[in-house]
Amino acid sequence: MLENNIENIMRGMLEIQQKSRRFADMLCEGESLSQTQLILLIQMNLNDGMKASQIAEFLSVTPGAVTSICDKLEKLGLIQRVRESEDRRVVKMILTESGESKVQELFLKLPQEQLKEIERVLSEVNKLMSTVF
Repeated sequence: MLENNIENIMRGMLEIQQKSRRFADMLCEGESLSQTQLILLIQMNLNDGMKASQIAEFLSVTPGAVTSICDKLEKLGLIQRVRESEDRRVVKMILTESGESKVQELFLKLPQEQLKEIERVLSEVNKLMSTVF
């Protein structure tokens, strides 16, 4: 019985991961954004920007890859580099107004009711996972 539960959990994890990728792909469809760029824009939106080192850690990429990703997003007018006032050596990537609008616009490809249902289910899954971790 326990073996069956474990197998079901493994299948469920993989299905959620695959469906999350397809969801991100669907949001990017017809856009000049990759899934990685979309995920980064979402993360930056939720965190009011990020330093290059934080981006590298979040995406598990090299600093050089961060530069490349951010250069592309900057060319699209979605992010800008801002030096921190306390330490001018530190550069933070933040969403531009256009970047914030783009993130919202991508999610609005789905009907409002579908977005509400996705929000409800994700909230439940995250609550359950919080009891474990």
